[in-house]
Amino acid sequence: MIRLKKKMRLADSKSKRNVLIVGLLTTALLAGTLLTTGTVGLMSTVDAATSTNGAGTTASALTKFKDIKGHWAQATIVKAYDKNLISGYQDGTFRPNAKITRGEYATLLSRATSLEKVQGENPFADLKGHWSESAVTQLVGQGFINANDYPKGFNPNAELTRYEMMKWIANGLIKSGTSFKDAFDDSKNTLLPTPEVNRGTIRAEQIPYLALVRGTGIVGGFEDGSLKPADPTTRAEVSAILLRYMDVEGTDAGKYSDLNEMREVGTTGTNLTTISNYKYIKGSFADIVNTDYTLKNNVGVVKYHRFIVVDTRGSEPKGLYASLFINKLAKHETDRFVTFTEMTFTSKNENADLMTLYRSNENIALPIQSLVDPTFGKDRGFTTISHDTSVPFKKNSPLSFWSSHTLDKKGGYLIKNDAGIKVQIYN
Repeated sequence: MIRLKKKMRLADSKSKRNVLIVGLLTTALLAGTLLTTGTVGLMSTVDAATSTNGAGTTASALTKFKDIKGHWAQATIVKAYDKNLISGYQDGTFRPNAKITRGEYATLLSRATSLEKVQGENPFADLKGHWSESAVTQLVGQGFINANDYPKGFNPNAELTRYEMMKWIANGLIKSGTSFKDAFDDSKNTLLPTPEVNRGTIRAEQIPYLALVRGTGIVGGFEDGSLKPADPTTRAEVSAILLRYMDVEGTDAGKYSDLNEMREVGTTGTNLTTISNYKYIKGSFADIVNTDYTLKNNVGVVKYHRFIVVDTRGSEPKGLYASLFINKLAKHETDRFVTFTEMTFTSKNENADLMTLYRSNENIALPIQSLVDPTFGKDRGFTTISHDTSVPFKKNSPLSFWSSHTLDKKGGYLIKNDAGIKVQIYN
């Protein structure tokens, strides 16, 4: 059985959220803060929360903000307002679809966190005197914002990118407990469940930050699974994401199944034991990742990189990687696990073709008999090869691609490499 590299531990939050909110309310009441963004003021939390309706009671977000009724995030905005997390503009709007700036997001995030405040200095010359200076300085001190990420200045009025949004809260998770630091380290070499990783639009150093927020459900991605890290984000989206962050901060990273799948992939190359009922009898997939396996009759050499499993037992595929690999419009196995193997094949034979490759592989747990559908693969960004069995491979030219097959719902498999290392799995 896979043993994750480090023991996941539940971290103590250093201060309670209700204590933080009371402190913030008291500070704001004393300061009477009015935040400004351009020509329109963004009211402080207290300005918004203490506004009253005609009956003399605290106004709800629906009565306070005239532009959120019927919006997809209406309930979220109401909840965030009730938690004193968000505020609106002087003209009675919330502007849910407006792009959010770095300064605005820093202000909201500084209210959402329960981490202990740390005294610090403002490291950004262009932030001095800006209305968000206090919030940004707080986040730098707490570890949300790395000043080195902004060597030319913070530029608080710049539109926030989705990656910045996700990286800041990933940093907050890491600071909130050692289990999230362990999860971050385990996810550095993982496969994100988004087609963008196959298209080269997500850099390697971004992966563990995105893995934390995706794996904990703080950010769920768009309909096609994309995370769009370079895009701006809106005030409504940030409201929803910060509410989720508040629920995750300080918990145990080990409780999130999606994150556990990515951690196993990051440390071993497969999510086998997290998503399926297969267990290791001998060794682990990590023992043979990126090692040579010579096919029968010296047809060529294969290196296995990743072995991704999707649980298709039942009417709907299950697991973090289901949407990335399974075409909802096509039929799929309903009584077993579907597997997807990323490999590199180097032909040693001038005339080797796809049929030669099929017949020469004796590692039956990782067969090269069903290739990822080229159309669906292209849509998801996967490198695939032609299904044409008459086209020979170019000798000594490495070719990387994804292959698909299944694991029986009951059985055992043996995998080995040229070094004689064996991996046995069974359920």
